[in-house]
Amino acid sequence: MKEMGVIARDEKQLTLIYSSNTRVGTHTLSYLTGIDERYLAIDLAKTKVSDTQWAEIADSLGVKIGDLVDKRTLDIDVQSTAEFDSNDWLKIIQKNDSVISRPIAIKGKRTKQIGNPTEIMEFFEVDSAGLEQSPSNDTQPDIERTTEKENFIEKDN
Repeated sequence: MKEMGVIARDEKQLTLIYSSNTRVGTHTLSYLTGIDERYLAIDLAKTKVSDTQWAEIADSLGVKIGDLVDKRTLDIDVQSTAEFDSNDWLKIIQKNDSVISRPIAIKGKRTKQIGNPTEIMEFFEVDSAGLEQSPSNDTQPDIERTTEKENFIEKDN
């Protein structure tokens, strides 16, 4: 029997769990606002994610709940956290949203913790046609569409 999770997973909508109190979180959200795709942004500074959902997120990433936390943001000695269990980490996350400095993107079965805001583009069919080509190495950039459903700006002839 297939186990159902508590997090809604949709192939047609990306869910971003982020903190507006972190640089990576706000920059990742800004990438999403520029894309013509459906997304749900959950700001941890305004909306709490349940402990069960955190456990499911950690499980889908293949990490422990404590691994979601940016330990550099804590005002305690990192070595003293060695004995923390999942409940301890959940309390820290619930009290301080900025410890989730790397946003979490969920789309369908895929879940990823974002370290660099541009990584969010991996969840969309964004084409980088011609980026490896340059007139400086005697190859003209190929700017023709090579993927489906892209949203290029049409150029007037």
